[in-house]
Amino acid sequence: MFVIFIGCEKKEKQSDTEKADALTLMKESAERFKKYWNLGDANAISNEFLEDAIRVISNPASPLEGNKNINDSFTSAFAEGSEFKDSKINITISETRFVSKDILMGAGTFEIVDKSNNILESGKWGNVYKVSDSKIKFLLESAHRTIAPSDVEMKEPIALTESILSEEIHFEKIKASVDNYIKFQNEEKAEQLSMLFTQNGIQSVSSKDGVVIGRKKIVSNISFSDGQVLNANILGYRYIGDSLAIAYGNWTQTDEKSNTMVAGQWGNLFKIDGDVAYLLMESAGLIN
Repeated sequence: MFVIFIGCEKKEKQSDTEKADALTLMKESAERFKKYWNLGDANAISNEFLEDAIRVISNPASPLEGNKNINDSFTSAFAEGSEFKDSKINITISETRFVSKDILMGAGTFEIVDKSNNILESGKWGNVYKVSDSKIKFLLESAHRTIAPSDVEMKEPIALTESILSEEIHFEKIKASVDNYIKFQNEEKAEQLSMLFTQNGIQSVSSKDGVVIGRKKIVSNISFSDGQVLNANILGYRYIGDSLAIAYGNWTQTDEKSNTMVAGQWGNLFKIDGDVAYLLMESAGLIN
């Protein structure tokens, strides 16, 4: 079910969100992304991102900030010698909705195939967009490939870099949310973990089957493994107005028995409600 929040303006001047609904805008964005990817057009596809957009993907292992870095990433992906040269991408949309008059979020899956239709990569995405000139552009792309359990590479534990410090509005609430996520995961408290999400929050993470929507489904899909210790940091934060914020960073999960770990990235959307930052959407995955 797609939920649409329509902003109110005077009738003589329709807002962009009144001209097209969330699903229409998302489908159009996905089709443009698919078209430019399949053409290998780095400039065109990077123009689907705002100048100050962020790209958090499985490779590279660090967030890409700003349109120039994003353009460079697509140029490299489509270059001679890259496994993605002449590849094709397919995109499915599981959920999309407006979260303010000009901010839209969505989640779904993707699959990249080579010229022989062999799957190069598949996974999930959970992105944030801003309406501009009757279409949407990426504020945050958070897309992560699915890795089969047998292919997960366990590494020697390493320490995460320190989280950033920020005096930007509401940052301390985001930091508290991240800290509580780590705490409740490590203490195996499923109910408290699910309460970090909004009632209709979205969880698009590599460890779950499909895109999980709603607090009730989120709590029913939570599972724990003995001896697994989660840690995470915050590498970037931005308040985008209307009580909404995006943040992104790295995470690690250490197996205390084998003293090995896996690592990944996350890029999430938060809703500020009073003194609390709730997860509107969690999007995370492995980087190995």
